[in-house]
Amino acid sequence: MTLTAPRTVAGHVAARLRAEIVAGEREPGSKLRQVEIARRYGVSTTPVREALATLQREGLVRLHPQRGAVVFLPSVEDLREHYEIRAALEALAAAKTAERFDPAWAPPLESMLDEMRTGPAAARYIALNQRFHTTLYEHCGRRRLVEMIAGLRDASSAYLHIYRAAADFPVERLDAEHREILSACLAREPERAAAATRMHLTNTVEHVSSRL
Repeated sequence: MTLTAPRTVAGHVAARLRAEIVAGEREPGSKLRQVEIARRYGVSTTPVREALATLQREGLVRLHPQRGAVVFLPSVEDLREHYEIRAALEALAAAKTAERFDPAWAPPLESMLDEMRTGPAAARYIALNQRFHTTLYEHCGRRRLVEMIAGLRDASSAYLHIYRAAADFPVERLDAEHREILSACLAREPERAAAATRMHLTNTVEHVSSRL
């Protein structure tokens, strides 16, 4: 497939590479050769270089002086650092959302949770999970906070695939945690919403770290 729109070429390349990395189609630690990617997508190396820089900022690619660009390689240390930062920011976002939560915001969120509870395929579950949290936080009234969280969640997406692939993936526990966060928001209890969000992320990091 050849990408043509000049102003969006780098964005398209980044999106394609991001999807391949998150889906596990590119092995962790494998090299990303600019010339090879440019030939595959029918573009020059310039947008490929820009796309790799974007993915580096998201944490999905590492740029090494000797090895060049390589796919993100999961590590417990990196996982814990991401989730420590996320826990602080997402707890704040959940609290701010709870302060101003409108009951009319609940039905779409509940619909996402209902589908997630059925245990859909990994890609669908992860997309719904991201949408649930993103939609909830978008109601917090803090645009920059939402943008920061979105970047961190994208950078953590590789870990979510490891988590979802586990044979003992805890669908019921996650459903209960998500519903507790939403319930706290509906009740307009900021401290409870923040605590539920921190607990949710803490449980996730402990489960994923045990798989690494």
